[in-house]
Amino acid sequence: MKQEILNRLKRGDLPVIIGGAGIVGQVLFNICSEEGIFVECFCDGSIKASGSTFCGKQVVHTPELKSRYDDALVLISAAAIKDVVDLLTDMGFGNWYAGGLLLKDMDVSQDVKLDYRKFAIENCILCHDAFMHPDKIFIRSIDLIITERCSLRCKDCSNLMQYYEKPENVNRELLLKSIDAFFAVVDEVMDFRIIGGETFMNKEWPVFVKRISRQRRKNDPQIKRIVLYTNGTIVPKEKDLACLQNDKVLVIATDYGSMRSRRLDELVKVLESRRIAYHVLKVDEWLDCATIQPHDRTPEENQSIFRKCCAKNMLTLSDGKLFRCPYAANAARLSAVPDYRQDYIDLFEAPLDTHTISITKDALRHYLFHQTNLQTCDFCNGRPLSGKEVRPAEQASGPLAYYKYD
Repeated sequence: MKQEILNRLKRGDLPVIIGGAGIVGQVLFNICSEEGIFVECFCDGSIKASGSTFCGKQVVHTPELKSRYDDALVLISAAAIKDVVDLLTDMGFGNWYAGGLLLKDMDVSQDVKLDYRKFAIENCILCHDAFMHPDKIFIRSIDLIITERCSLRCKDCSNLMQYYEKPENVNRELLLKSIDAFFAVVDEVMDFRIIGGETFMNKEWPVFVKRISRQRRKNDPQIKRIVLYTNGTIVPKEKDLACLQNDKVLVIATDYGSMRSRRLDELVKVLESRRIAYHVLKVDEWLDCATIQPHDRTPEENQSIFRKCCAKNMLTLSDGKLFRCPYAANAARLSAVPDYRQDYIDLFEAPLDTHTISITKDALRHYLFHQTNLQTCDFCNGRPLSGKEVRPAEQASGPLAYYKYD
């Protein structure tokens, strides 16, 4: 397959464009250069990247491709391949290849300080392989909400933590039951992300790391990576560090500056001394997508909001329910939206025996691949890649008010 793709790219009857001006796009560009394949340009879904140059080539905003080219052959590097394919198809571009198929023999081992080149390559390979084999239920990432409690109260938090009046940890048994139900219907997961609130506010977080890390099917790991998100305000206790010393575990600490992420330096020292894989994510802006207010849009307008959303494939597991995004999951937890049953998959709806697992898998496939919008989208401002930006981690003085549905 790899050689077939290279031969097609070398034919030269259509301009070759690499979809995605990022780490994997650069790797694919280097492969093309080594094979003598001329790359016309890059395209990217981010308006910020468009108009610039990458690897010495112009970056075109993907929606503008049709105004420049009647046809092209697009080599996709973005992990969110379905979104790219849908957009290309809408624009009339039917010639594309999954770039991950060219990367399968590359080394993607992990060091203590996460090498994002290796991470991005592995992510691309798995996502593209799953897209080409839709019979397998592959999840790029799943967020497990283990607590509503947070050590910050950011007024623009896209996970809506600023609205919780009396935030609580999620019940341990409910979480374990949710994890088991999830793995009963899913074949493989790239990133299982443990989040809050602030993850380390729930002192039982090691229980969930251990349970998730044990998940296997037919002697192969169901999970490639377990990621714990923290805002750099809490350092785990010494007795809990051992469960992080696992080659599948990664800690991502968001850096909001010394005033907010006040213990980040201390946390990094502890992680490095124990050779625990970590990455510090410096954040300079957030998207403005944290309000909860009905807009009374038409179904077509909400489909447009959903289609452009950069979070619509950030699956979230909340109390046994699978949601397409963290906004929908937390809006439901807050009762800030009506109980829209079509907006989630309830894994607790029926006992997961052989028959109901098959039914649930079919429902999940439809939910993942054919859902065109959520009713909850009407309450959201939208979250496009090039949306309005706000300063990150600005603090609210108390819980924000919102309308609560019965």
